[in-house]
Amino acid sequence: MIKVYPFRGIRYNADHVDGNLTNVVTVPYDNINADQQKAYYDRHPKNFVRVIKGETEPDTSTDNRYVRAANFMQNWLKDGTLVRDSRPAIYPYYQEYTIDGVTRVRKGVTLLVNLREGEVKAHEKTLEGPKADRLNLMWATGSHTGHIFILYPDPDGVVNGVLDKTAGSADPIAVAEDDVNHATHKLWAVTDEADIKTVQDFLKPHDLFIADGHHRTETARNYMKAMDLIGLAADGNELPENCLMTLISMDDPGLVVLPTHRYVHSVPGFSDDELLERAAQNFDVDVIGGCDGCKGGDVLGSKVKEAGDAGKHAIGVHFKGRKCALLTLKDEATMKELLPGDHADAWRMLDVNVLHIALLETLLGIDAEKLAMQTNVKYFRHLDEALGLLHNDPNGNAVFVMNPTKVSQVREVALAGERMPQKSTDFFPKLLSGFIFNKIQFTGWPGELDGFFRK
Repeated sequence: MIKVYPFRGIRYNADHVDGNLTNVVTVPYDNINADQQKAYYDRHPKNFVRVIKGETEPDTSTDNRYVRAANFMQNWLKDGTLVRDSRPAIYPYYQEYTIDGVTRVRKGVTLLVNLREGEVKAHEKTLEGPKADRLNLMWATGSHTGHIFILYPDPDGVVNGVLDKTAGSADPIAVAEDDVNHATHKLWAVTDEADIKTVQDFLKPHDLFIADGHHRTETARNYMKAMDLIGLAADGNELPENCLMTLISMDDPGLVVLPTHRYVHSVPGFSDDELLERAAQNFDVDVIGGCDGCKGGDVLGSKVKEAGDAGKHAIGVHFKGRKCALLTLKDEATMKELLPGDHADAWRMLDVNVLHIALLETLLGIDAEKLAMQTNVKYFRHLDEALGLLHNDPNGNAVFVMNPTKVSQVREVALAGERMPQKSTDFFPKLLSGFIFNKIQFTGWPGELDGFFRK
């Protein structure tokens, strides 16, 4: 059973940041590279990047990026830069964006989800490094500083109907522009108890699926367990077991998943012709002549999409020269041979597995360890960027062009208890950090424990 709760969100006071929230919010921490980090630092002295991904200086046990994050948060709460809302609410969070010439609005609701009594289903593997990093930040700040992006089924739009009542009749309480994803983000607060109960009751029997935020979900669960052992008490709904999440319906017409293309480089003895010759054993190979730069990428991308829409497992490959090819898996039985064992077909037949196993590992020797280390592979959302690097990098070998993973596949894989490879999904646009977040309201140790820890 899923339990969700309203909470008193913490937000920036626009009057303290020159009236412009755009200058202080960020994309999620794992989307911030070194250049973006510097840009956020330069943008405003109270930009939220200082909390979620602070600069690494000559750190010590008493002065490091996690301690500095806690100090920034504490100081901004004290001086009124950050304020906690006076009433518990669930927060409609809408994002307007344009992609492929079409403008969409993706509708979500930000609230707290109880991790103790309800299972949130995962579909991706996690890495220890990012989990340790996020746990250190939680220890320092006692906060869920970033959204976990959750999907849930709602074909009749029940929850969005509740959200639209407020979003359609009141001005947003916060607005920010996102210059990375080129989206407009708007936030409202629903405090009506009947509306909140409608959302709570609807979600109770439904499964929740993680879209983005697997590391943060596991970290929040580990943090909850640690607080259980320590015995710290907290107040209100802002408890260690209640985690900040933004829920978006799988059936929302504004929901889009983008492909993540693979750029392959530095493979010893790489040969275009040899790759295609060996691939022909398991794939129908359609060589496309005259490919050149972005134009070739558009042509190949269209063919990959057309094949995917027809239910085929198709992957494009663009070489350094003017040659590219469409590779279409001949027989799904090939994947059962390459990936034996008690795996669900929903997982085995993912296009990313077809690429990783039947092509990269079998033909190029790029195994799971090399993928994890990114020894020979880089990942790109935008095909033209990958192609630009391919043609300018002397070590570049090829770009593999992918279709996006379907939302239905995310659900099927999660329900089967399987985990997708890294970079299988790219939900667009991202949810902003610093737009609204949750800080646990610790009250100390109850009863005798308080005296025990103070001695």
